Amino acid sequence: MAKKVKCTTGDVFAIPVSETEFIFGRVLFDVTKQYIKIVPEEEREFNYLGFFNKSVLVEMFLGVYTSVEDVNFEKKAVTGTFVFNDFLSEYKGMIVGKREVNPIEVSFPETLGSRNMDYYLTLGELAFPIDITEQIYYDEIKVMPSTGYGYYEVIVATLDFSGRDDLIKEDAKMDNYFRDSDLRSLPDVRKRMWKLAGEDMNKSYYELAKEKGFDLARLY
Repeated sequence: MAKKVKCTTGDVFAIPVSETEFIFGRVLFDVTKQYIKIVPEEEREFNYLGFFNKSVLVEMFLGVYTSVEDVNFEKKAVTGTFVFNDFLSEYKGMIVGKREVNPIEVSFPETLGSRNMDYYLTLGELAFPIDITEQIYYDEIKVMPSTGYGYYEVIVATLDFSGRDDLIKEDAKMDNYFRDSDLRSLPDVRKRMWKLAGEDMNKSYYELAKEKGFDLARLY
């Protein structure tokens, strides 16, 4: 059995999409190494970041390339989604370099969470109470923490946003790749949830988390 490829923070990776072409991405945050093994369990109780144990937050760069040397690291196809830390093994991917991550630029998927019939807007280490009903949570919005191997969120979305339909399998394209996993893909719903939370949705994750006592830089 081939050894699984596990990636961690700062790793730049390549996933083959044809015989000569690749899509590229970078790991922004390793939940197990930077959170589960560092933050005491009692401090992890009220947010959903621990749900993503054994997962990593990745970004994908726009475009399809034959070499990492050609990648424009400033242009993003996907700004941040969670995948299992061995997801590269699923797609014959490989680690091709390292680029330091600036925690000020990191953002996390925004989802809804529940605890004892109370509901929250959650992102990273933050969880803000919101006044919604069970029906709205489960049936109307349905944006909850999720992870996996990221076929649609990583590969298909990157190819689609890069204009490479020729490399996408038939019927694989979607109208919204993050409909069920990230409120950032639903602008109107997102605005409504942030208003209920009473927080400023226009602040960066880093700025808001630091205000709440969770300086992300401490985990890097």
